[in-house]
Amino acid sequence: MNFSSRNKAQRASRWLSGENLLRLIAVLSILLPAGLFAVASALSYRAHFDDARERLDARADLAYQQARGVFATFDLVASQTEEVLIYNDDTAIAARDADLSARLARLGNRLPEVEAIWILDANGHPLLTSAMTPAPRALDFSKSPFFTAHKDPHVGTYVSQRDARAIEPSRALQLSYRRRAVNDAFVGVIGITGDPQAFERFYEAMLGDDVSVMSLVHIDGAVLARVPTTDAALQIPPGSPFMRARKSSPQRGNFSDVSAIDGVERLVAYRTLEPVPVYVIAALDTSLVVQKWRAAMAPHLYFGLPASLALFIVSLGAMRQARRRAGMLEALQREGERRAFAEEALRQANKMEAIGRLTGGVAHDFNNLLQVMLGRLAQIQKAADRQIAPAQRDTDALQFAIDRAATLTHRLLAFSRQQPLRVDVVDVNRLITGMIELVRQTAGNEIVVETVFVTEVWPVSIDANQLENAILNLTSNARDAMGGAGRITIETANANLDEAYAAEHVDAQPGDYVSVSLTDTGHGISHEMIGKIFEPFFTTKPIGQGTGLGLSMVYGFVRQSGGHIAVASQEGQGTVVRLYLPRDLGKRAQPVSADPRAPGTDVPGNGVVLVVEDEAEVRRLIVDTLTETGYTTLSAADAHDGLCLLDAHPEVLLLLTDVGLPDGMNGRQLADVARARRPDLKVVFMTGFAPHAIVPHGRIDPGIDLLSKPFTRNSLTKKIRELLERADASA
Repeated sequence: MNFSSRNKAQRASRWLSGENLLRLIAVLSILLPAGLFAVASALSYRAHFDDARERLDARADLAYQQARGVFATFDLVASQTEEVLIYNDDTAIAARDADLSARLARLGNRLPEVEAIWILDANGHPLLTSAMTPAPRALDFSKSPFFTAHKDPHVGTYVSQRDARAIEPSRALQLSYRRRAVNDAFVGVIGITGDPQAFERFYEAMLGDDVSVMSLVHIDGAVLARVPTTDAALQIPPGSPFMRARKSSPQRGNFSDVSAIDGVERLVAYRTLEPVPVYVIAALDTSLVVQKWRAAMAPHLYFGLPASLALFIVSLGAMRQARRRAGMLEALQREGERRAFAEEALRQANKMEAIGRLTGGVAHDFNNLLQVMLGRLAQIQKAADRQIAPAQRDTDALQFAIDRAATLTHRLLAFSRQQPLRVDVVDVNRLITGMIELVRQTAGNEIVVETVFVTEVWPVSIDANQLENAILNLTSNARDAMGGAGRITIETANANLDEAYAAEHVDAQPGDYVSVSLTDTGHGISHEMIGKIFEPFFTTKPIGQGTGLGLSMVYGFVRQSGGHIAVASQEGQGTVVRLYLPRDLGKRAQPVSADPRAPGTDVPGNGVVLVVEDEAEVRRLIVDTLTETGYTTLSAADAHDGLCLLDAHPEVLLLLTDVGLPDGMNGRQLADVARARRPDLKVVFMTGFAPHAIVPHGRIDPGIDLLSKPFTRNSLTKKIRELLERADASA
């Protein structure tokens, strides 16, 4: 150790020893208790005031209930007074002055809260009073606020201080009610003079440590009753703290401020007695709360807080805080995991949706090209009937290529959920039973196919042909996964997907479904690959042995049908694919005929057909086909030109239009306008996919005649011939 280091060690030793260490302990012994006492004082101060406000609220609630009872008594007296007068007009009342006054006196004497009952006529003069007989009719209350207020039939109970012209004017309450009349005319007022001591006696019983002042205040600020009592009339000014608080919180509230009446700072709680325009107020001097706080803190100040207890409390608070933070951290971690899972599922769903839109657009354009190829091939075949054999082989090869391309676009549309669905009510047990031999042929001789059906299976709303294709696609995939040998089990069951399941699977909706499960004993799917199996063109098969569209087609069909698909797999132990098909709840779709594609021969037709198609080659092909068949044909590239031709040629019998048209009007809108002008016009729609304008949610509505591109020459001519023949039969 060198000299410098040795000096530093010595200085540190001197600082930690003797007087300096004691000084440090002394300072800490003063600062720590003082700091703790200051914090405790602040917390105690707040607690005392919070407790005072709570107790003051309780007192205000009691006063509120008592005031409601007293005013209910006044209302009862007014109602009973009405019963005394109900069958008497003013003349009859004046004639029976002594008898009715005595009845009113007996009615008022039964209740200590009531000093007198007054009956005023429509001019403000007393007709009856329980205070004397006869009534002093010379008195005129017509200008009094309580009297003029009741000329408005919507004014209920009116509360004020006693009018100076009353008999024996003293400190009292004046309650008034509009007299009832048969035609609701104004016939006068019932006045009840109340004794404010009915409130003040109750208030005096409540005074104590919890409340210093109790009062009953009119909405205009006039003090109707108050304890401590005063003979002087008190009025709360408009700009007082109470008036400001009442504007912000009319029903009830709390505030603290200096009283506008006696200048004392108080805590105040108030309640309104709606519909009576009166407030009850409970107030407590803040000086009393401070005195209680000081008395509570005095022992701590005198004797001090042991440092050990203070440290224990601090450490206990720290441990509670640590436990609370640990719990919050764990909850945040669980929430993060849940969000990560949901975000991953949402990203996958968005990716599949984006790919679906892409494939749908590609398929639409591809179908237009296929339509041209298919039509021109038909014409080549007609010309080739007189040619040599090689030309026939070429056209057969072209036909085969076109059929494969049409199948490809059909699968693309199925994945993108843009194929038209012909929905019907289906019994899945019966459907699978009817196609089980076809499933076994698809699986092969070395694979055992078995079925497990639930007996009471629900009916489903589904396209039966598409469901059959989906089952065959799954069978083909299972066969390839098992290498040609193994077992396939097809099961059906009723299922309910609850809210918890739907929360974890963003593409699932809670509700009733029928599940169709296909289980194989193949090599399974890895965890990394299972999230990609529904993507178009993704396949684990060698090049040339699959397009990767089979499962994509199944996925798109199930989602378009309003269902859900789930896959569970483990490498080396097989795969389970479950199709959740929506249960039919009685909204049964009308069965529709399949889109004909079978070959046939042209049947000559006649009539005028308007063709609206924006693709020039497709339009030219359709016009040529219809012209060769015998129809007179008009054509347009958009809806506006089509409407012009329709107006110019009333002989048009049928409109053949594409759904997707340019310039702001689609095929469905064109058909609606055309039918409005020509109700007898027949309409056939053409589409390469299923836009919502014509096929809402991908399901063909009853009464819609639709040709899905690419369609054959015979499909086109047969559809038009059937519609025109139907029109002739109707005519």
